[in-house]
Formats: sequence, C-alpha cells, structure tokens
Amino acid sequence: MDATNSRLGPDDLIVGLDLATVEHQAVVLSRSGKRLTRFRVPHSRKGLTELLRRTTPALLGHPAARRLFAFEATGHVWEALAFVLQEQGERYVLVNPLATFRVREARQMDRHKTDVTDAEQIAELVRSGIVTRTQLESPLYVELRRTWGEYARLREERARLKTHLTQQLYGLFPEFIGNWKDVQAPGALAVLRLGLTPIQIAELPLNDFIARVRDVRHGRRVWRFKLIQVHERAQGSVACPLGLQEMAQEAQRVVARIDLIGGQMDELAAIIRAQLEGIEEARYLGTIPGLAWASVAGLIAHIGSIDKYRHGRQLIKLAGTNPSRRDSGLTVGRGQSMTHRGRAGLREVVFLATISCLQHNPRVRAHYDRLIQRADRPLTKMQAVGACMNKLLLFAFAVMKHRVDFALDHRWREGGQVAA
Repeated sequence: MDATNSRLGPDDLIVGLDLATVEHQAVVLSRSGKRLTRFRVPHSRKGLTELLRRTTPALLGHPAARRLFAFEATGHVWEALAFVLQEQGERYVLVNPLATFRVREARQMDRHKTDVTDAEQIAELVRSGIVTRTQLESPLYVELRRTWGEYARLREERARLKTHLTQQLYGLFPEFIGNWKDVQAPGALAVLRLGLTPIQIAELPLNDFIARVRDVRHGRRVWRFKLIQVHERAQGSVACPLGLQEMAQEAQRVVARIDLIGGQMDELAAIIRAQLEGIEEARYLGTIPGLAWASVAGLIAHIGSIDKYRHGRQLIKLAGTNPSRRDSGLTVGRGQSMTHRGRAGLREVVFLATISCLQHNPRVRAHYDRLIQRADRPLTKMQAVGACMNKLLLFAFAVMKHRVDFALDHRWREGGQVAA
C-alpha cells in the first residue's frame, strides 16, 4: 500500500480491531484520541458488513472524515478481513503484536488485558504511526506460500520420523545403525519394510533375504554387499528378544508413513516448480550459485513480492538476522547477536541456503573467510555464518529488485551494478 494512503488526516477516524476466530472487538477513535464507540461483531460476512456500517463516519458525527482500519496479523483471520476491506475499497494497516504487548505493559504496568484495551491500544499505535505496510499478496505469491508451508511441514515431519526410527532401532536391531548411518537410505528403508526382527533375518537363507528386500525396494538401488552385512550382523545381534516382533512392526509402520510423506513431497515439489515459473523474481534468484529450487521457493514464499521493499536491510530485519547492539555503562557493543524478531521460517531457509553457498558460492565463501581471519576483531564461525546470511539476503534483494543475473565480479548496490 502507498504510504500516503495510510496517513491520517485531521478529521480521520481510526478503527482498532482485536481479531478472534469467532468475534472481533472494535474500538473507534477520533484523530485526537477520543473514543467514539466500541462494539463486537462476529467473524462472518454478515458481521463484517455490520462492522462497515457501524463505523461509517457520518453515523459517528464526522461526515467529512475517512476511516482507517487497524489490526494485528492474527493467523489467517486478518487475511480474510483484509480481503473484504480490499473488496470494499477500504484502507487498512497492520500493527506488530509485539508493539501492542510492549506498549500496553508500559502504559498499565500490570498484567491486565482485555479485548477492549487491546483494540484501543492498536488504534493508539496507529495514531503514533507505529504500523507496518504489510498488505495482502497477489495470488501467485499466496499460492506459493501455502504450498511451501505444506512442503516445509512435511519435511519437518519426515525428520521427526527419522529420529523416532533411529531410536527404535537401538532396541530392535542396534547393529543396523552401523550398517546405514542414514536410516532413510533406500536400502535401509527396504529392509525395514519387511517388518522382520534380527532373529527372523538370521533364520532366512541369504539369497531369500536379498530377494525379499529387492521386492520392496520401490525401484531404488539397493547394494548387495550392504544386505550381506545386515544378514551377518543379524546373526550376532544382541537385541533383547522380548517384544521384538512388536518393535519390528512399529518400525514397519513408521517406514510406511515415511514413504507416504516422501510421495507427497515429490508431488508438492512438482507443484512448487510450476509455480516458480510464473514468478519473475525466481528466474533471477536462481542465478545465485548455491541456491537450489527449494531455497528459491522458500525465500520467495516468505518474502513475497520484492516490489514492496525499498532496500535490502528490510529483508534482514524481516528475517530477524540483524545484529542487536547493547550498550550499558562501560560495556559498549559487546555480546551482539541476532534480534530473532523476524520470521523464524525465513531464518531457517536463509541459514540452510547460506551453508550451501559456503560450498558453491565463491563470493559468500570469500566473505566468510575474511570475517574469521581478519586481524581486527575476527568473528567466530557461527557469527561469520550469521553475517553471510545477511550478505546473501542483500544479494537476493539486488538480483530480484533490479531483475538482473547474479555476477561474481560485481558489487551489488542500489541503483545498479558497480564493477568491483
């Protein structure tokens, strides 16, 4: 939204809303801070129509005023409300929930909290100009964000199942882990799909065991020498035989869930790749060495359209990777760390992308080496990684904002490329 569209005129009204999934609390303030009315409306089409009617400036004695709606980004509720307001051509702004919390504590000095005080505090923050310019994204970015969110959740669930399966094997077949360090390797999953205990594996003839494993390998390559090692280790396994069959069956069911999640992730990956083709920024972001399609999708899903940002530092603040300076007395600038006030999902994507860039991107690697090797206040390895995360976000902003390919021999600044 244009910044001028969110400015308050001398006679404008502010509608502060404390959103909820069932019912919203509304408080209307004048530009001078006088409360004009308060009421509740249900979260429904009928309720939002009633909200627009009851906040009409003429009904509140301000026929020449305009109104500005303000609310926090509460789950998916704010998106539904923002969509309705956009349909009606109404103005709205968002307030950071942390700002509401901190200012309420400062004003009240207690833990008192009600929906009315929250709605009024949101309206007061708008009077002070402490708002964000966040607006609903275009459909392309919303679709990518939804798809990427599901993909990321499936990836987390698969990682959780991997940890659970590893712990299960310590009781079922401890020697198995020495054969496959990654229990999600194709050969390991093929063996576990059989649901056999080490005792049952040892009783099977070697060729029969290999044949049964290959029947359930799902088209993936399984090394014969690995299966021979598993068969030999099963003969000398020291696992307690009590309840072993039940543990083997549970491992079999866990592998079935891993297979299901893997198939769903492959489907989502194909959808995400197709969605990226319709987003112009993805083509330029993919030119940065070290960024695969997953990193490109994760960055755009969290950042959205690059056109709403004015400089790369906004991306750093969005991710919460900007350093937090703390001075107190004689302690000046010590113990600086990330603020972690931004989007945790974006930080995760940037961190994983940075680790990849340290191997495949000479510019990022050179920046990392310089920071840890400089004579004056060298950084630790993790501090240098954090600085490289910020550098990568600046590179991402440059290529997306200016619609240019990444070049190793150029500096990236606002206004274009400057030869190094």
